[in-house]
Amino acid sequence: MQNFKAYEQRMDSGAAQVVLEGPGVQLHIAPKSGFKLYSAIYENRQMLMPTDSPLEGSAANGVPILFPFPNRTRNCHYTYGGHECDVMKNGEPRYLHGMMIDEEFTYNYGVTADSAWCTGVASITPDKEYFSSYPFPCTLKLTYTLSGEGLRLEYKVTNDGEETLPYGFAIHPYFDKMGDPDSITITVPCDQLYEASEALPTGRLLDVEGQMDLRPVAPEKEKRKGLFSHEGEGAPCLSRHKVGDCFIDHVYTGLDSSKCALIHYEKLGLILKLRASDEFKNMVVYTPAGRPGFCLENQTNATDFLNLHAQGIPTANILELPAGQTRGGYIELTVSKD
Repeated sequence: MQNFKAYEQRMDSGAAQVVLEGPGVQLHIAPKSGFKLYSAIYENRQMLMPTDSPLEGSAANGVPILFPFPNRTRNCHYTYGGHECDVMKNGEPRYLHGMMIDEEFTYNYGVTADSAWCTGVASITPDKEYFSSYPFPCTLKLTYTLSGEGLRLEYKVTNDGEETLPYGFAIHPYFDKMGDPDSITITVPCDQLYEASEALPTGRLLDVEGQMDLRPVAPEKEKRKGLFSHEGEGAPCLSRHKVGDCFIDHVYTGLDSSKCALIHYEKLGLILKLRASDEFKNMVVYTPAGRPGFCLENQTNATDFLNLHAQGIPTANILELPAGQTRGGYIELTVSKD
């Protein structure tokens, strides 16, 4: 039996955090700040970009939750199901990342013989000050589970209203460059990406080429084992695409649950793997030169998906949930030794 723990701590500010622990791993979750995972320590090393503001309700650090419209919304405006909406929260236009990124979640936590877990719940209801921006009552339930196989984030969306619910879901993890982006390679097994104009998609898909081609280049035949590895699973295909080589801020498409994105920390001898359920067709790749972190973001939808959907563009990848129904999925993060 492995030793797992789940407990609550108070930060210096008085805010609550939930800590999940397993052999060699410690995770910190901020339930009152969008239920974000803001610290992930693996074998005494911080895997997420360091931050002085862990409870900041934004996508600038940690692993924020993006719902119901991840990424950008053109002019903070969209139409759906007869509704014409301006996206606002706290009296200000919200161009990026939806309504839950700074929402308070109710939460509980616990352990089993082989895992530690934390569950959070938040709802969008007619009494919310921003309800006119997203007039679709719904509940989002999230569960982090740490086990010997890795970290799994499960989400469930329930349509509490009487109309069809349009939504997207994503995470926005900032991984640490460890001070040496030229020793970190990334692999994203997608053949296409979205054409963009002023950081918004046209709806057209382009074949990846040149420095935008992040597909694997060579298989590794050895098996890898470690705390976060799947026992007996063959090693993934690796890439030679270094984080420090170029600036990328694009949405790739073509993923499903049989494919995974990889981060290879060559000097550390670690491979971090992101795999998600089938509705996560897209991945945002962001490699800014001026920050100590970079992003690989599993995302269900296209950027500005509601406006693309209104134009009849199928690559919007909108998710629609009938009244009274619940639907969900998962994202898995595993680490193996090189």
